[in-house]
Amino acid sequence: MKKMRWTKIMLAGLLAVSVTACGGPKQEASGSGSPGAAQGTKADDTKAEAANTDSQSTETDSKEENSGGDISIGVMATLTGYPLNGEHMRNGVLLAIDEINKNGGVLGRKLSANVQDCSNTTDIGINAINKLVSENVVGVIGPHYSTQGLAVESIIKQGKVPMLVGGTSPKFVSDVDNDYLFRIRASDTLQASAAVSYLVDSCGATKVAILHGSDDFGTGGMQVATAYLDSAGIPYCIQSFNNEDTDVTSQILKCINEKCDGVMIWATEAAYPIVARQMYELGLTAPTITNPSLAVDSCLAQLEEDWVEGWYCVTDFLSNNPTDKIQNFMKAYREAYGENESIDLHCAAYYSAVYALVDGIERAGSTDGEAVAKALRETKGVEGLVGDFNCNEDGEMIHEIILGQCKGLSIEYIDVIR
Repeated sequence: MKKMRWTKIMLAGLLAVSVTACGGPKQEASGSGSPGAAQGTKADDTKAEAANTDSQSTETDSKEENSGGDISIGVMATLTGYPLNGEHMRNGVLLAIDEINKNGGVLGRKLSANVQDCSNTTDIGINAINKLVSENVVGVIGPHYSTQGLAVESIIKQGKVPMLVGGTSPKFVSDVDNDYLFRIRASDTLQASAAVSYLVDSCGATKVAILHGSDDFGTGGMQVATAYLDSAGIPYCIQSFNNEDTDVTSQILKCINEKCDGVMIWATEAAYPIVARQMYELGLTAPTITNPSLAVDSCLAQLEEDWVEGWYCVTDFLSNNPTDKIQNFMKAYREAYGENESIDLHCAAYYSAVYALVDGIERAGSTDGEAVAKALRETKGVEGLVGDFNCNEDGEMIHEIILGQCKGLSIEYIDVIR
């Protein structure tokens, strides 16, 4: 196969747009239904059908592997906790699998998905990865959150199963040595440094308030931002909170009293309704920039326009990005799942991750985990929706981020930062 085959197949699948019911991907575990099966049904019916199959699982043993059965891809999706994230992850994966199967599969075999709910807790995430490794998946897509990814990376290393994670914490590079771990979104080192530099260079901030979640994700973003500000000689005020806190008044008042004229927020979606509302109520109206959570539909749906009007964010994906590949993906996704379905970075990032993994399988010429991981380390120029995949020595595969601005509870595309 030629090096760019999977880029061409992705583009061909998107240009075809319509998704038919025949030949859809086989799903071995929770979260049923191929994109093809979703066509002609209501989105709610598809989700209910998926929920009813959460306990189903078909183990792929070595005999099936050798006899040419389906190649099983594991998926760790947050189907409970932050359910929309997980549904979008799963939908993106299944859409990519459906397109690839329609184009002949990989290594002469069809792909199927083994989707496990990793919820929003470490214990459930560990159970999910142990199950996937025991069922001989060729690789794992997800999890999305850094804390879970860091908790399970040693298991995939021991099992020699490549894992393509969406977590953006710097700890994946600074604290982890794992040749089976790959990141398919821009790291916080890029995201947070781009965010804080925009506050300083474009918004003219002379003292920056950093409001961050106390988890690995939030702390990682804070550390990247403070390193940048230290190097630039810009003072700052750091205030942390738990993502589930219902009151951050004291933290916001501290930032106001410190006369901060720029704000960076780095937290999961759960924190935004409280932080945004209380910033508005208390009068912290300085230019504000956030991590990608603000660009997610499920987050925006919990906010009031006045709270966040004019805020900036860095993000992986915007549905109003005018490029053909993004708009074709939007059409294909809605053909599969319904015209009213929201589409965000979770759909796009994990759709693209399947193509990156399959490119590695194809170049390896094998489903052996060690061979696939080696091939993934050599990934160059695989086109994706959140940037092109080019793997470096740390397993980082994406090296760009989008800058957007909130207007009328919609994030408008400004530019790409590399």
